[in-house]
Amino acid sequence: MEMEIKKDIYELAEEISSLLEEGRYSEAKKQVNSLHPVDVAEVIASLDTRKQVLVFRLLNKNQAIAVFEQLDFEQQENLLRHFTDEGVAQILNQMSPDDRTELFDELPAKVVKKFLNLLEPAQRNIAASMLGYPENSAGRIMSPHIIDLKEFYTVEQALNRIRRLNPPEELAYTAYVIDAERHLRGIATLRNLVLASPEEQVGEIMNRDFVFVFTDDDQEKAAQIIQKYDLLAVPVVDQEGRLVGAVTIDDAIDIIEAEATEDLHRLAAIVTTEDEYLRAPARQKIKSRFLWLAILLVMGTFTSFVMQNFENVLQSVIALSFFIPMLTDAGGNVGSQSTTLVVRELALGKLEGRYLWKMILSEALIGGVLGVLLGIVAMARVVFLRESLLLGLVLAISVGIIVFISNLIGIFLPILFKKIKLDPAIAATPVITTIVDIIGVFIYLQIAQSLLPL
Repeated sequence: MEMEIKKDIYELAEEISSLLEEGRYSEAKKQVNSLHPVDVAEVIASLDTRKQVLVFRLLNKNQAIAVFEQLDFEQQENLLRHFTDEGVAQILNQMSPDDRTELFDELPAKVVKKFLNLLEPAQRNIAASMLGYPENSAGRIMSPHIIDLKEFYTVEQALNRIRRLNPPEELAYTAYVIDAERHLRGIATLRNLVLASPEEQVGEIMNRDFVFVFTDDDQEKAAQIIQKYDLLAVPVVDQEGRLVGAVTIDDAIDIIEAEATEDLHRLAAIVTTEDEYLRAPARQKIKSRFLWLAILLVMGTFTSFVMQNFENVLQSVIALSFFIPMLTDAGGNVGSQSTTLVVRELALGKLEGRYLWKMILSEALIGGVLGVLLGIVAMARVVFLRESLLLGLVLAISVGIIVFISNLIGIFLPILFKKIKLDPAIAATPVITTIVDIIGVFIYLQIAQSLLPL
């Protein structure tokens, strides 16, 4: 189904491109204004710079704003460069505050200052206020265009106020009840209001059991709360509990996607940047990967140091070297599995208190059982190759211990990184594999030195 949709977008882009080349602008205008803003944004992304500007100029006013909010930062910046100050002001003043703040975050300070001066006074105050919150905080991505009601309003008064406020679609289904100082007191859904009698007061039908986030809370926390409680939006309050805005589900989806992408990059030891990796210049891609690869390369030399210290053992029993790759692979694979599980649970905020210790004990048991089973498999491999049973025993014991220890390291390393304020995802696949290689080779050769007649 996805391939069919993509194919349609590409066909539309080619069709619109042909209309522009032939100068049939009225047909192109009718075509782009009949599409969903997301589809128009995809069409624009596939065109060259000149045609991107042409298509955008053909859009109706409301359609243009909706499409602009769907574009990537690079495309937004490119379009703004081709507009007059009047055109830029029209776009920026009508953008949703959270999308506008995200755009300003990507622009140079000098450009942001210029754009702020193009905003209407009310919009300028909103933009300046949101830019004043910490980066990646709930305050930075919230929308201030919320429905606020008082407890003493009747349902009829509340509905009239909602009509006057004319909130954006994603914030039209939930009203936040405040007192005279704007402290959040409750939440009333549009369904509650529509089904209640006109004479009832909002305070009688509102829900006093609600969740919220503070302006300084991390944006990921807001996204997790929306996901956990199946909300369309979560209210945002300042440190005194006064309502200032709400984070909506569309922002939460963007945050979850961005965080998941970042974690995946870190799982592969890629230092992520603000730009999308595939669209970043080659120099930036090399920089994002080189640092950790260089660190891991240096760490990998410790394995050779371990082997040098056991040089006599390896020379006495050459067959020991045959099984080193199998040992390191087994340990690295097990460690990577447990690390991936822990990183995921930490990202979801589930590894706390008793649940943490329950997972540690469970994984320790699993690691022990896996060690025994894989040790038996390793010994069978030795027997199959017709090596000595004593060598098979050494290998079986080594595999069992290495798998057990690797599993524990895979659990504790991300937790340790979390404690020292580092991203737990850094501890994943390449890092854990390198650490386990060093420890695994040492354990293997130490056991061989102890059990084999040299």
